[in-house]
Amino acid sequence: MSNAVNRLKLAEAVMALIEQKRAETGDEFLGDAIERVILDTQFRELEAEILENPGAIEPWLIRNRRAGN
Repeated sequence: MSNAVNRLKLAEAVMALIEQKRAETGDEFLGDAIERVILDTQFRELEAEILENPGAIEPWLIRNRRAGN
């Protein structure tokens, strides 16, 4: 199994635990920061993967220009 698949499965398990603890405690904000980090990381990894190998969607991609570039 690839590292990406392992990380995705780990993230899924952590998110499930967060949801379980929210249900148990009734605190809808429990684990909010952890959840945000997981989602941000997953989006960054997906974005990097798409930019590395865009395939058929390449014509529709717009690269962001960073300040100073």
